[in-house]
Amino acid sequence: MPTTRIPIDGLWRCLCPVIDSIASAQYATSRAIPRKAPIPSIPSLRPRTRPFHSSTRTQWGWASNPALTASDKEKSRTIPPRKEESPGFGYRGRKPTEGDHLELPLLHEKLRALCAKEGSYHKITELVEYLIRERGEKPALVHYDALIRANSDAEFGSAQVVRDLLVEMKEDGIAADNGLYHAVLQVLAIHPNYLLREQIMLEMKERWFGLSPEGWHYLVVGLLRDRQYEVAMDKLEQMQSDEIMVQPWLYDIFMFQLCEAEELDEAFKMLQHRYHTQRSGILPSVWYYLLDKFSNAFHYEGTKFVWNCRVETSFTKPSDGMCLSTLNLAARHSDPALATSCIRILSNRQSALSPYHYEALLTAYVGVQDLRTAFRILTIMTKAGLTPDMSTTRPIFLHLISSTSFPSHAWIILESLHEAGNVIPIAAINVILESLNALGQVDTAVTTYKKLHNICASGPNTETFNILLQGVSKQKNKKDLAMFLAAEMAALGVKADRLTYDRLILTCLQEDDYEDAFRYLEEMIVVGEGKETEDGKRGWWMRAGTAGELVRRCVVERDERYWNLLDEMTQRGMWNHKLRAWADEEWTKSLTGDSKAAVPSGGNV
Repeated sequence: MPTTRIPIDGLWRCLCPVIDSIASAQYATSRAIPRKAPIPSIPSLRPRTRPFHSSTRTQWGWASNPALTASDKEKSRTIPPRKEESPGFGYRGRKPTEGDHLELPLLHEKLRALCAKEGSYHKITELVEYLIRERGEKPALVHYDALIRANSDAEFGSAQVVRDLLVEMKEDGIAADNGLYHAVLQVLAIHPNYLLREQIMLEMKERWFGLSPEGWHYLVVGLLRDRQYEVAMDKLEQMQSDEIMVQPWLYDIFMFQLCEAEELDEAFKMLQHRYHTQRSGILPSVWYYLLDKFSNAFHYEGTKFVWNCRVETSFTKPSDGMCLSTLNLAARHSDPALATSCIRILSNRQSALSPYHYEALLTAYVGVQDLRTAFRILTIMTKAGLTPDMSTTRPIFLHLISSTSFPSHAWIILESLHEAGNVIPIAAINVILESLNALGQVDTAVTTYKKLHNICASGPNTETFNILLQGVSKQKNKKDLAMFLAAEMAALGVKADRLTYDRLILTCLQEDDYEDAFRYLEEMIVVGEGKETEDGKRGWWMRAGTAGELVRRCVVERDERYWNLLDEMTQRGMWNHKLRAWADEEWTKSLTGDSKAAVPSGGNV
């Protein structure tokens, strides 16, 4: 029965902190138990009769073990085959090269130089093999150190190969020094292996080896590669407390990883620390990346910090998308200064500002209760050729209905803006009328309407009368006021829409004589014939709530026209089972003189 292998991941380490010590103990025990059958041989520094880089498979013992797959055979190699184009150092069977004429100290110096040079993986392995095979050197620490450092290559390096080299060193009695341990940490920063890192740190602690500043950087990067962000953060804080100079590139990697893990608060704290300690070490690309991440994630503190440090000082040029995200963020947090800065940048690029740009700016000013500037934004929109409407003024409306005194104060502001030479759009007046309706001050709304022409040259529009009729339709005995508004519309040449007729019908239903409701319904059908409604249908008719109110009124008044209304509702997709059941039951009881059924609630939109 095959043995089940349990992966030891971050979850295991959180649930069972001692799992690493257990795994390390099992790993050490398994290395100490002698094997009955040897594993297919791994390239090593022990003397062999064949060179390291022979392409003959039998060199590694593969022919004697046909059960190995191709991937197993590749993993069993400590040193991959040499590239044919790589220069050699005079191996057996090849022509002599310049390496044959160099003294050993010079070759060792060349080996150290290669270890410090990027992309020297194959040259290092070839030179080590040459020293052992051709120059007869006994495998020593210098050779293992070079081979381990070679595995820091991102393409050819491997943590498994490093582990095998360390085991081979122990078997041959070659003791590691502090430099070799640091070389292993360098490899693990590129090819992370949690267990091997723990083993190295334990051995260094047992041998009283300390970490150099470079080693600290390797350790932290390796932890980041393992996504052990909290442990890496603890190590970074330890470096700072020990006054170890942290290189800017480590901070860069840290902040990139934190942003990718959506730990924006931690990334922002690290940015603040860097700004106050090594401001010049932060690359422009890092600033740009952080602004993009902060603004898209609506991280207000981080976005504003980067904006003030880089954008306001013209060091960073944000994209239009960043400006829009920051503008929305400023509106959400009521920051008019930040919102104005975004609008200024977009305007300087001669970008055509859309209504949603102004709406976000307006929201930011309303958030700090600066109504005068908010209304000025509406005048600026009008001057720019944009027409504000009810959707634009929602922030102002929500502010005005929070106090009964705010609508009158808003009217005073509009009058002062008009006196200053600003063109007042009708939307600015409509929002005041709407707020008065919401506060139940319908008569005040009508009085304010009568003063509209004093400050608004364009006059009222259909939306103005619909707002006033909305307030009138919710109160009894206001039919005369509704007729006045209808006459005003006719006199000013303002065309009625579906909503206008709908609210006139509701107003007529508030009276004892509701016959005018059917007259307005007939006129509504004639005027709206062939016109498309909001739900995509052709022809005007009442809304579902208004139709339900008319049906209930007809049933109560024993008006047989409710049958036609119910049929029309069904044809228009306004089927209301409860309403029809109640109407039928109530009509039946009215014939017997027993009418006690409860009237179902309507609900008009």
